[in-house]
Amino acid sequence: MLRVEGGVADEGVLDIYDAAGTIYGLARSVNMVAHSFANDGEVKKKNKVARGVKTVIHPSIKGCFEEQVRIEFEEKFVNNIGQSVFSNVFWDYLRWTWSSAIGIDWEPKTAYVKAFAKRKDVFIDEISDALEIPILHLHKAISSDKGVKVFINRPKAGDVLEFDKETLDYVTTREVSSETQYIVGNITRSNVLSVFGRLFSDDDGHVVSFSFADGDNRRVRDLALKSMQEHEKESRGKMHILVSKIMSAHGVVKRYIVHDILEVNNA
Repeated sequence: MLRVEGGVADEGVLDIYDAAGTIYGLARSVNMVAHSFANDGEVKKKNKVARGVKTVIHPSIKGCFEEQVRIEFEEKFVNNIGQSVFSNVFWDYLRWTWSSAIGIDWEPKTAYVKAFAKRKDVFIDEISDALEIPILHLHKAISSDKGVKVFINRPKAGDVLEFDKETLDYVTTREVSSETQYIVGNITRSNVLSVFGRLFSDDDGHVVSFSFADGDNRRVRDLALKSMQEHEKESRGKMHILVSKIMSAHGVVKRYIVHDILEVNNA
């Protein structure tokens, strides 16, 4: 269930475009996550039709800004996971992916999602990137009135996610820098099936997600894998990494774009 509170919402009104934008963002975000859940992590940015799952909305509750959404998965898929645990697993998956998209670290709690996250090691970075625009739409009412908050509520369990002016600032990209710079670090997560990964930046002192500027550059991708493998085996693998930055509205580096990689001893 989506619930809007605070600001003008407490006066019993919402701008029609704000309301429509929020519902549109909810629809796109739910469909994207539900589709990926039902299709082994496939992320669909353009096609809005989810496969193997149907999402419907119930009539609005009179007197408040609440929208109840029902997500119906194919019975075979539900049975494969287990009917008794399916709801817990999906809510864990949804909270994990949406939290990542708004800059909140949330570790999966269920065995199924933990195993999925380990098997699909760069999935969370890919879907976080894809969710950025839909989640920004979901903040439409907040962007017009910073006093508004949007809650995602799980029936009988309470609120599981809260969107406010802080999460709006995170999903609002202030700048995609055209300037590049070399940083020293390790690639900590990368695979041949995705342009997304993670790196540890010695400059920043923490792990940051990245995407390759050119996913077909074999030399750069091979060096990324070499860095990751050497770091895992011998705590080595330092590289000079040429990056540009994608910044949040608060000036936080949300993601690097990797343009080139050079081995430290060759640079």
